[in-house]
Amino acid sequence: MKTTFFPLCLLFFLQASAGLREVEELSVYYKKEVLDGKTFVYREDVANGVKKQVWTIDGTPVEHEDFEQELLEAEKEVRRRERASQMERRELQHQERVVAVTELHKKLLRLLIQEVETALKKFDDYRLGPFLLFDQLFSRDEFEAIEKDLIPQAKQVLYSGIEDGDVTPLAGMIRKLDGLSDRLHGLFQETVNSAIKRCDDTKMLKDLLAIVSSH
Repeated sequence: MKTTFFPLCLLFFLQASAGLREVEELSVYYKKEVLDGKTFVYREDVANGVKKQVWTIDGTPVEHEDFEQELLEAEKEVRRRERASQMERRELQHQERVVAVTELHKKLLRLLIQEVETALKKFDDYRLGPFLLFDQLFSRDEFEAIEKDLIPQAKQVLYSGIEDGDVTPLAGMIRKLDGLSDRLHGLFQETVNSAIKRCDDTKMLKDLLAIVSSH
């Protein structure tokens, strides 16, 4: 919207040849508004106390009532577009926040899965099997369910689509995995310590040394 005002006051002095003085006073008020692609102009001329008013839309003279009606509708349309633009900006900002929060949850879950899988690999060596200590940090069923059930579920949640920015499944799985790798590291260390205490076979002790050194 653009508004232009041109208040003008002009005073003309005309000197007649006979020495008589004639004075003509003219004032002009000019207002121009551009709304919704239309140009609204109001002009008021006052000459010697006589007022003349002209209303035009895109250069076409119109009645005052029509002018005001068209101007009102144009103002409404401008406000409607401004509101729509604000709503679009807010929606865009919301979507950007949703994307950022979703990607943050996905990255955190992906890293937790990797940490847990890395911790589980320590138990792949069959020589540790007889020395595994359960019922302290993990029960046997809980330990076996990590690789069999929990990790596949976590990967399914990670690679599933997110509906309407709902990160609840991601957040829930993050809570389940958070701290799990530390518990697995603790189980591994306790298992190795137990094996060292219980084992008297030199070959097995060498194997345990190799296992510990590799991790």
